[in-house]
Amino acid sequence: MEISLEKPILRKKKLTIAPTRDISEIQFILTELLYVPDERLKLVIVLELLDYLTEKFSKPDYKIRFLYATQDGILTGFVICQIDGDYKSYGMSCPTFGWLCVRDLETCRALMSECEKFVRENKKRKLRGPINYPKFIGGIGFQIEGFKTPMMSGVAFGDPESNILEYLQQLGYKKDSKYSCLDTFLKKWDKGKNLDENISVRFLPLDEIRGLKEQIMGLASQSLYAVLADAPGGRARFEEMMDGYTQACKVLKLVGEEFPQEYADVPGFRETWESCDLKKIVPMAVFGFDRNTNELVGVIMCQPNLFQLWNGEPLTHLNVDTAMIKKEYTGMGVFSALHNIGVFLSSSAYGFNYYEGTTIWANNDRAIKTIFPHGSPTRTHYVVQKRLLKKN
Repeated sequence: MEISLEKPILRKKKLTIAPTRDISEIQFILTELLYVPDERLKLVIVLELLDYLTEKFSKPDYKIRFLYATQDGILTGFVICQIDGDYKSYGMSCPTFGWLCVRDLETCRALMSECEKFVRENKKRKLRGPINYPKFIGGIGFQIEGFKTPMMSGVAFGDPESNILEYLQQLGYKKDSKYSCLDTFLKKWDKGKNLDENISVRFLPLDEIRGLKEQIMGLASQSLYAVLADAPGGRARFEEMMDGYTQACKVLKLVGEEFPQEYADVPGFRETWESCDLKKIVPMAVFGFDRNTNELVGVIMCQPNLFQLWNGEPLTHLNVDTAMIKKEYTGMGVFSALHNIGVFLSSSAYGFNYYEGTTIWANNDRAIKTIFPHGSPTRTHYVVQKRLLKKN
C-alpha cells in the first residue's frame, strides 16, 4: 500500500460579486437571505422593498446599485448602495449603503469594496450606513440591543447572531452615530400641563396636513438637519408618512370621546379637543401654531406601526418619528404640550397604548435632556462610516 505524504490540494471557492436590476432575481435573493424577526412580515417587506427598487431603477439619473455575492453558485450576501440627494449627514449630502446581509468576512469585504468603488466613481469620499430605504420599513443603523422588542415600522431590525458590525470595523468602518429608542411616553410631562397662551394646538384632517407640506418642510430644514446626523428625509419621506396615515385612517376607530378631566382646567387643551372633529382628524400628528401669525411653530408626527396592520392586528403602537420645534419657540413648553395633547387626548381616543421615541441621536443633547428622563430604553443602533482615500 502506498500512502502519499503530500497535502491534498484544497480548491478555493470562487467568490463572485455582481450587480443586478432584475426584480425577479432580486426577489429570489431577498427571499433567500433577508432576515426578518417576524416571519409573517417577510413577504410584505420584500414586496415593499421591490416596489421601492423598481421606482428607483426607473429613473435613469438616480444612482443606485443592488449587489449580490455568490460562492460556487451559493448566495452569500447582498447590499444596496445609493446616492440620494435628500440624504444628509451632518447637513451634507452623503452616499449610503443599506440592507447589508453577509455570511462571512470575505463576502462583506468584497461587497463593500464594490460599494466604495461606486462611491469613488461618483466623486464622493465618504460612505455611511446602514441607511435602509424606504425608511418606513427599513430605518437606520445596526441593531445591537433590544432584539426581543416587537418590530416597529420605521425602526431598523437585525439578527442577534449577526457579526456584520464587527466585520465592517475590521474593514475600517468606524462607529459614528449611536441611536436609542425609548418607551418615552409612560407619563404626562409636567412642563406641558400649561399651554402658552400664544400657542394654539390643533389636530387636522389628512388633506389639511398635506396643505401644510411647505411649512412642514421649512420647519424640518431649520430644525432637523441642524441637529440630526442622519436625515433620510425630503419630499419622498413626506409622502411616505402621508401614505402611512392613509393606511391607518382606513382602519382606525374611536374607542372613546370623553375629554380627560385632568385637563379640564387647562383652556388650551379643551380648546384643542372641542375645535376638531375626532372622526376626521389624523390622531397620530399634532401641530402647534402661533396664535398671532398662524405660523406653524411645532409638530410631532408619529407613524402607526404598519407591521401590526400588515399582520392583521389592531393598531396600538406608535413610532414617534419626527418632533420639530421652531428655534424661537424652544423653552416654552411647546414640545411637552404637544406630547401631552397628542398622547392623552387624540391617540388614546383611538386605542393607541404604546409610544416609542425612535432613533434619538446620542449627540443631540437637547433631545436627550428633554426625552430621556421620561422613558426607558428599548433598542440601540449604530451607524458607521468610512472616509475613502482616492485610489491611484
